[in-house]
Amino acid sequence: MATPPLPPATQRLVGLLLILCGALLGMGLLMKVAIGVYSWNTGEVQNSSAALLSINLLGLLASGLLMRWGLRIRRGTATFRDPNADGIL
Repeated sequence: MATPPLPPATQRLVGLLLILCGALLGMGLLMKVAIGVYSWNTGEVQNSSAALLSINLLGLLASGLLMRWGLRIRRGTATFRDPNADGIL
């Protein structure tokens, strides 16, 4: 049984919180990436800095997806692709 959709006010609040969470996560990880790139360029590379840099970049991707999810929830457009449609996708 499917759960009923959220009321519009709650849906907007949840979307706003997801956008805010994604933005804060993105800003924090962007600062960590900037520090990692700066230490890489100055030659003060530590043992696991390449692995940490790649993990932080994956976190940046996740924060972007979190903000996209929040925008989609906030708009309330839950349109899914119809495989039987005769239009160009």
